[in-house]
Amino acid sequence: MSKLNLVRLDGRHMQHFERLMAGKEFGGCYCAVWTGFGPDWDARCKERPKENLAATEARVRAGDVVGYLLERDDDGTYVGWIAAGPKAGFPYLKERPGSRLGPTGEGVWSIACLAIGFSHRGRGYSAEAIRLAALEAKACGATSLEAYPVDPCPEGGEYRGTRAMYEKAGFTAAEGEPSGEAHALRMELKLA
Repeated sequence: MSKLNLVRLDGRHMQHFERLMAGKEFGGCYCAVWTGFGPDWDARCKERPKENLAATEARVRAGDVVGYLLERDDDGTYVGWIAAGPKAGFPYLKERPGSRLGPTGEGVWSIACLAIGFSHRGRGYSAEAIRLAALEAKACGATSLEAYPVDPCPEGGEYRGTRAMYEKAGFTAAEGEPSGEAHALRMELKLA
């Protein structure tokens, strides 16, 4: 497996983010759901995804930690995206089943979503992205890193990752609650 690097999304990397997230596997979200979810969300993703891109770009230009591109170091290809950063930077997590159960204090970081491009899946990149996100969170002073998979993982819920993937990375299920026919978990990795 090629080594991956986390590349914090900033103004210099917006074109790479746009190119990666424009793929049909990413659904027009451009990671704007965490600050811009509303009644028109589905229509915006399908009909007006550039609005989502503009919202994320505005957050990036304001200096917010929105997430990280996953870059393969041997050829510089961007293979995926991980929305990770201080939990408070993802306000919609306060409303989502599972994630709303935990604290939002200064030392808490979240993995809000994890997305690997179709052509790059099955290579272990998700596990490496989680490992790198934990190292980054700890380096930035976080004492815990949370993730929010749904168990069992419904079709379309893959962007949250799976319980097994996070358990393999050392996370434990802290708590959970019903979410439709599944169970939304708040999983935690202690970093301190």
